[in-house]
Amino acid sequence: MMDTTAAPLIQLESVTKVYTTGAIRYEVLKGIDLAVRRGEYLALTGASGSGKSTLLNILGCLDVPTSGHYRLAGEEVSRKTDLELAHIRNRLFGFVFQSFNLLSRYTAEENVALPMTYGGLGRRERLEKSRRLLARVGLGDFTRHYPTELSGGMQQRVAIARALANDPAVLFADEPTGNLDSKTGMEIITLFGQLNTEGVTLIVVTHDTRVASHARRVLSLSDGRIIKDEQNTVVEST
Repeated sequence: MMDTTAAPLIQLESVTKVYTTGAIRYEVLKGIDLAVRRGEYLALTGASGSGKSTLLNILGCLDVPTSGHYRLAGEEVSRKTDLELAHIRNRLFGFVFQSFNLLSRYTAEENVALPMTYGGLGRRERLEKSRRLLARVGLGDFTRHYPTELSGGMQQRVAIARALANDPAVLFADEPTGNLDSKTGMEIITLFGQLNTEGVTLIVVTHDTRVASHARRVLSLSDGRIIKDEQNTVVEST
């Protein structure tokens, strides 16, 4: 459940992102202001080149703004070092991508356990938690299967369980249904809705209006600016 009284978990103020190649200067983000509270389910939408993936990268501390401020739980993170950003990502964020990025030589439970290696848990504890997370995403009977033995939708569920391994404050997803058929994609979106109901903060980049229709808040980007920010009437999954 979203806490509407607490300070924002994420706060962007006048954030820009500029890439320079030779004499060409390309401004991808143009003064983004955004607040995200704990428990929100936010979709970032827009045409290719609108800046939504760049915005996700900044929100997830995979990149830094050229100018402006990014405060995470009240702490300024815009000017942190690469090592400090890596620590934030490992401690506070989980990521799900269009490509599942599972290691084929490891079982599902071993893939999920990998991010826990840096958390101080022993192997036994890591695998026990991994099995709990796989059960949480509906794969309790497939913990010992290898990625090649799983369907695309099942592999994405493993990737989601892995993203939850360190109990992240925010789960980011970049086109998470892009490699899935419509039915399987909707199963993943239904899972996201369940996780949000359990309190997980979700930020999803998508060009698919069906995916966005399941978020509780939708931001539309165009030419590096937020042109629409609206609460959504959530479509219930069937």
